[in-house]
Amino acid sequence: MKHPDSYLKACDSAHLQEGRHIICEVHYNHAPESIIVCRFKGQCYAYVNRCVHMPKRLNCEHDLLFDTTGQYLRCSMHGIIYTPETGISQSTMCNGEQLKAVKVIEVDGEIYFSDKHVSA
Repeated sequence: MKHPDSYLKACDSAHLQEGRHIICEVHYNHAPESIIVCRFKGQCYAYVNRCVHMPKRLNCEHDLLFDTTGQYLRCSMHGIIYTPETGISQSTMCNGEQLKAVKVIEVDGEIYFSDKHVSA
C-alpha cells in the first residue's frame, strides 16, 4: 500500500461520524466530480454523487443522505435507496443498479481517497 501522504485527503476521521456523510468536490477521471464519503457500521465508503435513476446528485433537493431508518443511502429527488456497503439499489425501479464506488482508506485518524481516478 502507498503511504497515505501520496493520496488526496478527504477529511479527518473525527469529522465523519457514524451515519453521516461529507461531500468532496474533486476530479474523477480528470473531470470535476462530487464524491460522497459516508460512515456506516464503523466503515467508510465513497461513491460518485450521482443517482443511477437520473444523473442528479443524491443530495440535490436536501443535504440528508441516509434515509429515516439510517440503513440506506437515499436520493433526495426520487427516493431511490442504496445499501451503504455496496452502493447497490434496493428500489424496485433501479433494483440491482449500482452507484460508482470510489476507493477510500482510513489511516491514523484521517480518511483518504485511495482511488487512482481521484485527484485534486
